[in-house]
Amino acid sequence: MKFVSFNINGLRARPHQLAAIIEQHQPDVIGLQETKVHDDMFPLDEVKQFGYHVFYHGQKGHYGVALLTKAEPLAVRRGFPTDEEDAQRRIIMADLATPLGTLTVVNGYFPQGESRDHAVKFPAKTRFYQDLQHYLEQHHQADQPVLIMGDMNISPTDLDIGIGEDNRKRWLRTGKCSFLPEEREWMERLKNWGLVDTFRAANPECQDRFSWFDYRSAGFDDNRGLRIDLIMATAPLASRCAATGIDYAIRGMEKPSDHAPVWAEFTL
Repeated sequence: MKFVSFNINGLRARPHQLAAIIEQHQPDVIGLQETKVHDDMFPLDEVKQFGYHVFYHGQKGHYGVALLTKAEPLAVRRGFPTDEEDAQRRIIMADLATPLGTLTVVNGYFPQGESRDHAVKFPAKTRFYQDLQHYLEQHHQADQPVLIMGDMNISPTDLDIGIGEDNRKRWLRTGKCSFLPEEREWMERLKNWGLVDTFRAANPECQDRFSWFDYRSAGFDDNRGLRIDLIMATAPLASRCAATGIDYAIRGMEKPSDHAPVWAEFTL
């Protein structure tokens, strides 16, 4: 069973990248982030032509997530149970029938946070990670098949930082988000609950594969980026992870997102 997560940075701007993902990977489940399209304007027919069940949770111009599944889900949920009415549309979940039992997939576009001293964005990121932790602790056990995927906007280890040592130190010094100590603590809490970073588990020493590359500095051409797009799974799934990777070829297409798709395949 194959999962692909992709921050598409505007669904209507990049149908060619979605088509390439489907053609080359034939995933069972696709999680899209930053669709940037209101639900009323979602290009449903265009996406449905690929043969998937399509579910979405979006708003105009910002954020937005979608789930594409080959099999019809048992249930779909939008947002966290604790979300207020005006919450940014960043989370969509589905329950899928599998040989392991019901698998819950959570697809998220996690807040970027800007910097530690940002009065709005950093507390929003803190809250989002707290909401995810609370959701997992209240609704799931780590011995159940649960998969979290998306643009998580945190580089879990220093191996996931490819922007150069000077930049790494400067970001830490100025409190810029992506690998602050407190962000790493949020990630560790998820791991301590029972989630495994599938790419890092399969590639414990790898330090030259990233998933986000800044447009402005032509980072992709020099392989300067961050690994912030993750597929995390509980032990029943992680132990069955047969392969995982980051698709640089799709990031290298014309008019690309600034993110590369990440994928993981499980033998169920």
